Amino acid sequence: MRLNMISGILGALFLAAFLTFSQGAAAEERKQFVPDKAQCAKMLQFGKQAYMRGKYLDAKGYFRRAVQADPRSALAWQYYDLASVFALAEKVEQDKKLIAPGASTRQEGGNLKAAPKPPTPPPAPAKKAGKEEEEEEGC
Repeated sequence: MRLNMISGILGALFLAAFLTFSQGAAAEERKQFVPDKAQCAKMLQFGKQAYMRGKYLDAKGYFRRAVQADPRSALAWQYYDLASVFALAEKVEQDKKLIAPGASTRQEGGNLKAAPKPPTPPPAPAKKAGKEEEEEEGC
């Protein structure tokens, strides 16, 4: 009985020490990160230049580095998001198969068969006389 109580106390102390140490290490990691505003500004400048030249994939890379240098920079995130969209468009321009691989390039109006008519809906069930049923709202 006494052995169980001692092992329980030791287990609780070990768990408390582990939780305290892990929280302290995470707090130290957060304190150690210092945003590099100069690097962020430099990467934003390079990214804007690449963007203005229409090099969206390059611009996205510069803006990504700006976000890594200062993750709290709203301007860096805005430019990164915008460049990501245009970089995707640039990739699609380079390879049209990215939109719909294996899609038919056939034009409409060829020898197409008429689409079959949709099936007729089943008849509504007959209501029983004497009982009124409430209709449920459907989709």
